[in-house]
Amino acid sequence: MARMSGESGESGESGESGESGESGEAGRSGSFTAARALVSSREGVVGMWQALTATPVNYKAEPAALDRWSTPVRLRTLTAELLSGIYYDGAKESVSVEYRDRTAVHPHTLIHMIRPTEADFVNQLVYVNNYAALRMERSGEIMTEATDILSFLGSIGFLHPDRTRRTFELLTLVLRAIGPIEMRVKHALACRRPVEYSPQIQPMIPTPGHGSLPSGHATESFAAAFVFYALITKVKTGRFEVNPADQTFIQLMRIAERIAINRTVAGVHFPVDSVAGMTLGLTIAEFFIARFCGGGRLRTRTFDGRGFEGDFRYDDIIPIFVEKRRDTGRRNEGGRNVVEDAGSRAQQSPELNYLWSQAITECELMIGSVETTR
Repeated sequence: MARMSGESGESGESGESGESGESGEAGRSGSFTAARALVSSREGVVGMWQALTATPVNYKAEPAALDRWSTPVRLRTLTAELLSGIYYDGAKESVSVEYRDRTAVHPHTLIHMIRPTEADFVNQLVYVNNYAALRMERSGEIMTEATDILSFLGSIGFLHPDRTRRTFELLTLVLRAIGPIEMRVKHALACRRPVEYSPQIQPMIPTPGHGSLPSGHATESFAAAFVFYALITKVKTGRFEVNPADQTFIQLMRIAERIAINRTVAGVHFPVDSVAGMTLGLTIAEFFIARFCGGGRLRTRTFDGRGFEGDFRYDDIIPIFVEKRRDTGRRNEGGRNVVEDAGSRAQQSPELNYLWSQAITECELMIGSVETTR
């Protein structure tokens, strides 16, 4: 279940080989030998040209037409749809990710991110150095996670690229769509990597060629985990409501947390990068869910990295996301500088909702089969 993470070996910048533009899928590109064989085969069997007796009508232009396209084309189409209406407003030390639908006069700010100071990053170096002791133990995880996030999430909830192909496709879409957002935020904040502060860091993998904060692995893993949980809990309860005591939720969050921390173990991220990535990932995940199914309220969040102290733990951040507070006061849960304001709603997309419904149907079959065997 390989999936390129937005930071793995520059994969967020490389695009998909064999999928660019209208070039088609690599598996169907053929070869010179096959092309010559098809030419000679046609010449031997085609016979005299016959005029058409009936003209096929065009496909019906509707969301269900997605089923007629190949998976790479579906993903490109839906990525464009999922990212429509996203804007960025950058300042000297910060950037906002905003959304405006077709009916809105003004954009809604999804998240405002303020970068830590140089002194804050220097104070974080001790954590990066201490985590290096885990490199040998976690090297297998780190190298696998460089290109594959979904296998780890699939160990919590059943996920298979063929048997649950629409669910797998939806989560792949989430990872693919959030990549450009995280890269644009990284560019706006322009934070140095740990190795740029100290030659003693010596990362165990090549340092990616883009900024440090927010962590792309944290952003992507938490976003995918949150959307996956939304599918599962929708099927189980009929609604999307986060239960922090639910073991499925806990395990998905722990997997995402471990993926994020492993980037600090590897020496390419600070803990504060993971805090920023989790905040961005969960915020954008809520926005994606609203675009998929129209549910939930969009909230405005602020990540302020200035004065950040300590390590990264998901359960220091998650209360802000699950308790649905609406006041605008600053909240520094466990020293984690995240603020939440009340928000508005996003416009549901018919195309995105079509894929969401297909994924829900798959989850119903899987969860139903599990419940039947009990």
